[in-house]
Amino acid sequence: MMNYQFIIQPMKSLVTSLILFLFIPVCGQKPVHDSLKVYYQDSLIISKDFKDGAVSNKLTVKVINPCNAEKNRFDGAVTIISATVKNKNYSNNIIYNYPDAQSGLINVKANNISAYMVDKHQAITIPFTYCGNWDNDTKVSYIVLYNRKKYLYHIKYYCGEDGKCKINDNLVTKLKDLPSKLKLKVIKDLETKYKNLNDFY
Repeated sequence: MMNYQFIIQPMKSLVTSLILFLFIPVCGQKPVHDSLKVYYQDSLIISKDFKDGAVSNKLTVKVINPCNAEKNRFDGAVTIISATVKNKNYSNNIIYNYPDAQSGLINVKANNISAYMVDKHQAITIPFTYCGNWDNDTKVSYIVLYNRKKYLYHIKYYCGEDGKCKINDNLVTKLKDLPSKLKLKVIKDLETKYKNLNDFY
């Protein structure tokens, strides 16, 4: 079982801890430009502990400028998610700077983060959505950390006027680089967690 906690706090207190890895490009992205730092307002931190056999692992997910309904903040100049899993033997991390923050900020729910054992390796899945995207065509982005590798996918969905949503993408093709057993778990996750419009927000 995974135990987790999440914290929302001012961005200033996080700059020191994040500066070591925020500017490492991932998935072909360029580093975040210095001019965007002034738009860092707050952040969301989700921490989860879990076991990989006898080894203790710690997952930390951080979102800079997350979706925040209480502050009526749904879009902005920048929104970034990072995920790091660590144990005594290694560390694996990924950072994604969403290029269309003006259309919607990153929205991640702690309860949607999962851990699976696949072929004796722990797989961590982190799905997230974008709270400013109110169109019928929407998407779920999906981080996978597995066997010291990292993956990031963007899955298209269509939500009808009745609020029912369905995948509008070819998952077999899009997820072709995942091991087959892990791919099946990811597909089941995507098919079951995002059926209604409210699941995206």
